[in-house]
Amino acid sequence: MTQFTPKSAALFALSSLTMALLMQACGGSDDAHAQTVTPADPIEGFWQSTVALQDCSSGAPLGGFRGLTIFAAGGTASADNNQPPMSKGIAIGTWKKTPTGTYVAELRFWRYQPDGAPAGQQRLTRTLTLAADGKTLTGTISSVSLDTSDNAVRTVCGSENGARVGS
Repeated sequence: MTQFTPKSAALFALSSLTMALLMQACGGSDDAHAQTVTPADPIEGFWQSTVALQDCSSGAPLGGFRGLTIFAAGGTASADNNQPPMSKGIAIGTWKKTPTGTYVAELRFWRYQPDGAPAGQQRLTRTLTLAADGKTLTGTISSVSLDTSDNAVRTVCGSENGARVGS
């Protein structure tokens, strides 16, 4: 059994006091709680959207999907959707706020043949408008499929409606 000597008790008390002071200096306390971080730009955060695709020329519907996007601070974005994962990779790119207050996101992802061979890239341009409360968005999508030599082989248009995930 270990016994505390006056010297070890004093060292223990001193280190406990130091730790308590350090916690207070760093903003900690016994009643600490999570802090809400306010994004620098209203689009920053995690979003879920429903997308409807159509032929750009005829307007004929081409189906749709649900997607998830993260608009990160500094203008980067990543997105994925509920399409089969073996046919495509995750979309990555950038976003910026335009002078008119809308947002433009440019994203790309790799496409694959059913046997897993490369099929080229998909280039997406999303033009987005946030609602005044910053909790929902609407937008248009222009998508160009490129072959492995970067030649355009198909263009698709679409619309999206989204909502912020979380607070």
